[in-house]
Amino acid sequence: MSALLQATTLDKSYGPIHVLRAVSLAIAPGESHVVIGPNGAGKTTLFKVLTGELYPDRGQVLFQGADVTRMPAHRRVHRGFGRTFQVAKVFTKLSVQDNLRVALEAGARRGNPFGRVAAVRAAAFDEDIATLLDDTGFAAQRGALAGTLAYGDRKRLELAMVLALKPAVLFLDEPTAGMSAAERQASVRLLQEVKRRRGLAMLMTEHDMEVVFGLADRISVLHHGELIASGSPAAIRADARVQEVYLGDEGAFHA
Repeated sequence: MSALLQATTLDKSYGPIHVLRAVSLAIAPGESHVVIGPNGAGKTTLFKVLTGELYPDRGQVLFQGADVTRMPAHRRVHRGFGRTFQVAKVFTKLSVQDNLRVALEAGARRGNPFGRVAAVRAAAFDEDIATLLDDTGFAAQRGALAGTLAYGDRKRLELAMVLALKPAVLFLDEPTAGMSAAERQASVRLLQEVKRRRGLAMLMTEHDMEVVFGLADRISVLHHGELIASGSPAAIRADARVQEVYLGDEGAFHA
């Protein structure tokens, strides 16, 4: 199976500090790929290079076979990139369903940026909103103001808004950061269900190992900007170098 997203020998430096060193990875259609590593390993920089917030000093990024290495982030969204952030970004003074409507209208304008969203799209938006509410568990909270939602629910709404754009690949930047244990478990179940229903490829960074092993089809490990391992969760769990440089001891994988 050909890669949906492929990065080859990415290098990135900030002045004299070499943050990424010849990093290569590939994401298959429908695959959940998690990037892990200690603080300062280069995860955030890799994420920014892949999504177009930063350009690499060297290397190439291909998406669906096309070179997007120097393509700005907003154009990558147009091509099918969807991204959530560590801090949930929603319209706090709008209801849940109106947040989704804004996202759907933005997606409709994407194909015709100089045109107006036709009134005949309203019915289609209503259908899409209903589907998104059901898929993300918001049916009973559709009229709630986003600003009144708990943190975990705001993150869930942000995910629903990204899904409204119908991405081909979903980038998740520490999707459970700041959540309680119960919220993390709910988030894992939601992402598993989203993947099952929509067949989305996902690339995420994550620190919580329970979340990592609950979601990953493949795990890549960064250390000092270098990719030191990439493989199935079982292979990464058994990798002695990963245990040494990232987790420190074998027990951390079995906690």
